[in-house]
Amino acid sequence: MRPASDVVMIALMAAIGLLFGLLFSPSSAWAVLGLAVGVALGLAMARYRVRPSIGPAVAAGGLVGAWIGREIVRALCLPGSCTTVEVAGAIFTAVGSMVGIGLVVALVVRSFDEYREGGDTRRV
Repeated sequence: MRPASDVVMIALMAAIGLLFGLLFSPSSAWAVLGLAVGVALGLAMARYRVRPSIGPAVAAGGLVGAWIGREIVRALCLPGSCTTVEVAGAIFTAVGSMVGIGLVVALVVRSFDEYREGGDTRRV
């Protein structure tokens, strides 16, 4: 079952990368870059045996964080004047959102695993 779920996760990561490549810029270069990053992340997640339900959620959260950070800087600067600051803002918020979402997801998954292992522990 693991190889099939790995293929699904790689496909989801590729789709997420493609979508956000197109959201950053409608040019085909950004779409190809997003697709390549998505496939690379999917392969890394498959290699390290990340659960298929966790990896794409954390990556999508990081990409949304990057998009939000870029748009905030873009709103504060004059058009075309702060390209490097836009990139820095996108990277900073992407890392922050991935860490935050990753921590929450890890704690939730851990609590679900403990609940399943515990069985029926009600005492009367």
